[in-house]
Amino acid sequence: MPESVAIIMRAKNEMPHVRRALDMLARQTCGGDFDLFAVDSGSTDGTLEALEEYGANLVRISPEAYVPGKVLNEAIAATRHETIVFLNADAVPQSTDWLENLLRPLRENLADAVFSKQIARPDATFIVAYDYERAYDPAKIEPGFFSAVACAFRRKLWEQTRFPEEGYAEDVRWAKACLETGARIRPVPESVVEHSHNYTLAELRQKRFRQARALRIATGPLAQTGKCLREIIRDLLHAIVRFKLHTIPYNLAYRIAIHRGVFSGRA
Repeated sequence: MPESVAIIMRAKNEMPHVRRALDMLARQTCGGDFDLFAVDSGSTDGTLEALEEYGANLVRISPEAYVPGKVLNEAIAATRHETIVFLNADAVPQSTDWLENLLRPLRENLADAVFSKQIARPDATFIVAYDYERAYDPAKIEPGFFSAVACAFRRKLWEQTRFPEEGYAEDVRWAKACLETGARIRPVPESVVEHSHNYTLAELRQKRFRQARALRIATGPLAQTGKCLREIIRDLLHAIVRFKLHTIPYNLAYRIAIHRGVFSGRA
């Protein structure tokens, strides 16, 4: 008999993506039942109503009470399921076997935690789509990479290692701590969700600042500058090959914003 599965959604103003995500959840052929839990931190655009219509076990909190790691730990603690799945409310499964594919490595004891491949939305900017393409390429994926946007893990793994409740990048920090205990974490390319954001340059810089601060990145000025230049050249070549020369000015600003954020937030 398949282990019991809890799907936990975090939501705040996720229309129209949340309805698409819920529609795909209703169509999953997962080889077993699952229960949906949701934490809404102040939606005003119809997201809350969509979750209620679906029948999610819903918890409402204020926007000020949303602390990522704390919310995740409390949501898991409210369940009794053996397998925990996270699916952001704006992450849309791309097939009816998304969940079945995601859970297979856990059920076959090939992994202790797994995460879905993410593809950019149709409206994603050229450089954002390129970053998602590279980040989830099985041949190029970075060691220790993990995303809680769409993932699954055994409850006992969480009982051994809780999500950090301070700062940001809680999923990456959790995965790192799990790996240090010998946990097996792997991507599942066959399990795909649509998910991306076209952040403003200021938002992007702030996001990377927070991540660098949380991860205690300590890259020096020369090393950070060198990495930025290498990525700018890589982006330029990609735009040329794809005949997207008009994207080059924004690509340049985008990449510099990322590295400015990381450099400002470094330890």
